[in-house]
Amino acid sequence: MPSIVIRNAHVVTLDDQLGDLSRADVRIEDGAIAAIGPDLDSTGATIIDAAGKVALPGMVDSHRHVWQGAIGGAGGKVSLGGYFGVVLAGLLDKYEPEDVYAGVLWGALQAINAGITTVADWSHIVTTPAHADENVRALRDSGIRALFLYGPPVGQGVMRWFHESTERHPDDVRRMRAELADDSALVTMGLALRGPEFASPETTEYDFHLARELGVPISIHSGIPGYLLKYRTIETLDRLRLLGPDVHHAHGAQFSDTDLARIAATGGAVTPCPTVDMSMAMGTFPITGRAVAQGLAPALATDTVAGAGTDLFSEMRLALAAERARANAEALARDEPPATVDLDHRDVLRFATTAGAAAWGMAERIGSLRPGKRADLILVDVDQAHLSPLNDPITTIVLNAGPRDVDTVLVDGVVVKRHGRLVGPIADRARQLVMESRSRLFSRANLADVLGPSWTA
Repeated sequence: MPSIVIRNAHVVTLDDQLGDLSRADVRIEDGAIAAIGPDLDSTGATIIDAAGKVALPGMVDSHRHVWQGAIGGAGGKVSLGGYFGVVLAGLLDKYEPEDVYAGVLWGALQAINAGITTVADWSHIVTTPAHADENVRALRDSGIRALFLYGPPVGQGVMRWFHESTERHPDDVRRMRAELADDSALVTMGLALRGPEFASPETTEYDFHLARELGVPISIHSGIPGYLLKYRTIETLDRLRLLGPDVHHAHGAQFSDTDLARIAATGGAVTPCPTVDMSMAMGTFPITGRAVAQGLAPALATDTVAGAGTDLFSEMRLALAAERARANAEALARDEPPATVDLDHRDVLRFATTAGAAAWGMAERIGSLRPGKRADLILVDVDQAHLSPLNDPITTIVLNAGPRDVDTVLVDGVVVKRHGRLVGPIADRARQLVMESRSRLFSRANLADVLGPSWTA
């Protein structure tokens, strides 16, 4: 791999020892960060001029259904129950393997375009092994770092797999684990399990033991309204002795403080999805601040482009505003305006980077910038009017930046976006494939009837 020197950036390392450097270079060798500092030797290296740009760790989207790249907006007007009907029951079973490839490839490139270098891909589009294969192939072709979370084959029937299910997780995961055996590769593996809210306790116990037999992390949808109290998620997992540092909880919108404390005590991780948690009526506020109060470092996620955006800039802003509103509500109800506010912009940036890396056991490889870590980083162009003057880089970027401001993206030392455009012919090909897939899906699902006349081919 060619050596690269990123020259004259404002570097936000999010490393506690290195801190922020107002003018520094980053040298990359063999896909890893070799050095950070001013005026580094650039002999034999490709130079990337980063004057007027801020270097940040690549962001980690800790819960995303990447296969939905072709159906953005399909769940924008519905609650969680409506999403089940429109997307899972109305669209998912219409996907053939070629549609999975197109949707995942485009979804992964959407993430890269937004400065996301790692995605935890909660994949329940694995209707057949061929669907799973195309999902993995698309992740690899995109160039993103990904954790392929092999989920249940919901295309075989939503109720069969998501309502008090007694169906055991598909045995094909053993074959896939053999293929994705290298846990240091760009695409690695975990299991997307249903957990107590969607499967019987006996099924959950089997599925968790399967994941641990395979030595892969676990992700479940947890703390869902209408499910948490009925199925007593954390109590059930605790009784079955299934909680642990390999268990990742997406959403958690209805978790009690006791639930969060138990997750923290057993080393688990939580990922609120602010837009979806609030707009799909899963919770009044995301659990961000309450999780912090219980000793957890929450990660952040977009969840689904069917009902949210493609980037974590928006999720950071919403998480910060929602948490300040929640934390201050009691005082404001007493007509006592608070003198200070909790959480700041650096906190939510950490949720989108270092916390996401830690949630998936990748903290030693990604999430911050320091020598020895993999070169997953982004350059944000701050010469634009809405980002200038750059009085406080992190605050300015969190408040104002978006995908269009991401000038450059590197994943594992490879440039995948440059000068604001995705690199290589794969992007043009991906756009063609996803538009073709969209037309097929519209035809099969008759989306105009389901979603209204504005949904036309």
